[in-house]
Amino acid sequence: MSDASDEYLPNPDTVSSAEPEPDAARDTTSLRPGEFDPLAGDDVATSAITPEGGENLPAQNHRDAAKGSIAQEVLRVLSLSEVLGYEPPPGSFLVGDGVLELGGDSLLYGPPGSFKGFAVGELMACGAAGRGEWLGFPVKTQFASLWLNFENRRRRLKNQFANMKLPPNAEDFIFVTDIPSVWSLGDPRLSQSIRQTIEEKKIKLLIVDTVSCLIEDEMAKHFAAFFVALNGMLHGLEPRPAVLLIHHSRKPKEGDKGARALLNLISGHQTLQRRARSICYLGRVTDDFDERRVAAVWLKVSDSGEAEGQKTALQLGDSGTLEEIPNFDWSEWQGATSGGNAKREPKVKEEHIRQAFELGIGPLPLAQVAETLQEITGVGHTTAYKVLETRDGARFAHLLVRQPGTTMISLRP
Repeated sequence: MSDASDEYLPNPDTVSSAEPEPDAARDTTSLRPGEFDPLAGDDVATSAITPEGGENLPAQNHRDAAKGSIAQEVLRVLSLSEVLGYEPPPGSFLVGDGVLELGGDSLLYGPPGSFKGFAVGELMACGAAGRGEWLGFPVKTQFASLWLNFENRRRRLKNQFANMKLPPNAEDFIFVTDIPSVWSLGDPRLSQSIRQTIEEKKIKLLIVDTVSCLIEDEMAKHFAAFFVALNGMLHGLEPRPAVLLIHHSRKPKEGDKGARALLNLISGHQTLQRRARSICYLGRVTDDFDERRVAAVWLKVSDSGEAEGQKTALQLGDSGTLEEIPNFDWSEWQGATSGGNAKREPKVKEEHIRQAFELGIGPLPLAQVAETLQEITGVGHTTAYKVLETRDGARFAHLLVRQPGTTMISLRP
């Protein structure tokens, strides 16, 4: 009796050896994740290329030529003369000298709630206008941008862009996605849609917000897989757009102080730090809920001569733009980024309290004194009201008197 499995084996007498191998049986074992088979789906056995001489190339020659062409696309070797003679194409520098550049990857990171989304919107508006300044660097050319958005819903986006001053032709330069249903660049449904949009809209800047939404976990292999998929998606685009990666910082540890040590705050593996050619940390000056001031600290600008470590203090205005703060006192920021180990000099001093009463003793409405104190010292709403508390043990209780049953406050005689 024959084995039951024999009924599934083909009869060699009825199968022709000349029958072409089906596409499903192609050898794909040499392909790694993220790679594609450029010949898959092509019937190379019947296709032919007609050269200038008019003779058809054999199918094998066609396959070899295709493989050779693909090999050149995968790896191009530059001669020394090509390296020395390179000149950036016109319009390559989007922001600064290599801060955002066509073909390069940049990173903007910071704690949640540090106005990174507003920074993105302002960058897109400046790109549409072809002028302005972004986080301390000039916008050098007009460009279209695509915000690959995984976090902000339409109401939040409308509130942001509706208050901004946009150029008349902003519709042709600013593009924002709704939150995608697929969260993987390795999925062709997402990657092909992004690539098609880049080509159709002539996108020069792709903003990925945030990286964490596109990775399984924050380990080296997951970041590596993300960059493999990103590179495959953008491969062959001319020009390759600049990419701005939006990412979060982790909770600070002792020793994560200012300057380049802020790089230690990048959440996840160092793959992000190595891959990005420019890196900016964006964080609020203080932890107050109503704090609207942020510090932009450029920690890495690898491809240019512009100095790393440039810092710009900005304040979020009512129009949703980040406006530079002139003569900012950086000692306050340094104290906020020192992990709590440095002794900070109080921002509000006794002379500021007296000045808020305009050299009188009151009484004045509490809201008025708090507003004046904010203007004098630059502190936030929460801090201003806190220092005006009159309860026992409050910092300036020895100076202040609250009128019973009212919101009036005065200096003690």
